[in-house]
Amino acid sequence: MKHILTLSAVAALFLTACSKDDNNDTSAFKGQTTLTFDSRVSTEDFALNKDFTINGAKYNFTQLRYWVSNVSLTNDKGEVYNVPNAFYLLEENNAIAVQDGAYKYPARKREDVTISDIPAGNYKSISFSVGVDSIHNNNLSLQAGELSQLNGMTNISWMWHTSYIFSSLKAARIVGTDTTKVTVETGLNTNFRTLKVDFPNAVSVNANQATAIKFNVDVTKIIDGLDLSKTPVIGAAQKTEMTKVADNYSQKAILAASATSK
Repeated sequence: MKHILTLSAVAALFLTACSKDDNNDTSAFKGQTTLTFDSRVSTEDFALNKDFTINGAKYNFTQLRYWVSNVSLTNDKGEVYNVPNAFYLLEENNAIAVQDGAYKYPARKREDVTISDIPAGNYKSISFSVGVDSIHNNNLSLQAGELSQLNGMTNISWMWHTSYIFSSLKAARIVGTDTTKVTVETGLNTNFRTLKVDFPNAVSVNANQATAIKFNVDVTKIIDGLDLSKTPVIGAAQKTEMTKVADNYSQKAILAASATSK
């Protein structure tokens, strides 16, 4: 009996020691990353209600909004982690009157997305989409992540309230004494776009190290190639121009600036 108790005590001590070692080394546990989408106007910081000169015209922006979704990370072993419920509304906007002024969607600035519970590993690339996938876009009753009819993107009259607005950029365009209201929006399943960004070096994510991934979002590139003097409003009826804007988001406007472990 004493022999059995001695063996049990040894086993208990061994397990306690292992537990202490495990508690001291948390590098195998899940971590998090913060995605920052830093809005710019070329080299200037983006701001609302401020004049910027773009291609000879002045623009005074009142809104920038877009959905980031479908986020996934690929590690150095080629394993892909798909972030669950990854629907995030990035925006900088003034207060918006909704339902004929019955209530207001508040002024808001949001450039950061924090993703938790990422499996520990060294990650070499990230993929994400601009817009909402067809499954959720075709059925507004499906709720996931931040998707909601009350989240400010479907309660504004556009596209018949039957699908999400993927992106929205609004401004006053000023040339001399002439001022024109500009609205540049995307939607429709054909304009759902996915980007893949490779990191220069793999970045570590674990309980001891998180990553900070920064993108520059250049508003001048969103409207690149558009003649807003002729077509100041781009939406569902301007399908060619809307596709151009969607391509601009995926090919020109959003560029990786840095990816670091901290």
